[in-house]
Amino acid sequence: MAMQWRHGALRRTIVAAMMMAAALSVTSHAMAAPAAAQPVTLDTLFARVKQCQFGNFYYAPWDTATPIHPYFSQRALKPYREEEGLYYFKVQDTLFGLPVVTLFVPGTWDYHGVVFDVPLATARQVMRQRFGRTFAESRRSRDGEAPMLVAYKDNPSQQSVLACVERPYREK
Repeated sequence: MAMQWRHGALRRTIVAAMMMAAALSVTSHAMAAPAAAQPVTLDTLFARVKQCQFGNFYYAPWDTATPIHPYFSQRALKPYREEEGLYYFKVQDTLFGLPVVTLFVPGTWDYHGVVFDVPLATARQVMRQRFGRTFAESRRSRDGEAPMLVAYKDNPSQQSVLACVERPYREK
């Protein structure tokens, strides 16, 4: 009986030691430095542009409880202009293979868009190839249900804008 007790005690000791080693291993992995975050891309952020859905992509510097969106923090971007709750950023990026020079995102209302550094015809050709549409301005785009692609008012022959406007409030 003494021999059985020793074997049982030994077995429990070995199992306990293995469990402790496993717990330490898990703890050490959990405490290891996190891998570098993958850069957030405009292609990812605008993946649902066809439905004018952007998730939690906004800029709210006054909200100290919520960190600045990774797209901005990874690039150390600060807005160059704020107008009525809309923040404008100068960028050198691409979206759907087109060069982007300006990004505008909401702070207090829902309006997302980019300024492409290409003429409207070029941007429409890329949108037609990618989405099967040119996103011409329409009732649906004015209602915030679809994006619109238009010539940029400050440089209409050389730049274009892809934007989704805020959906109007509708009582149910």
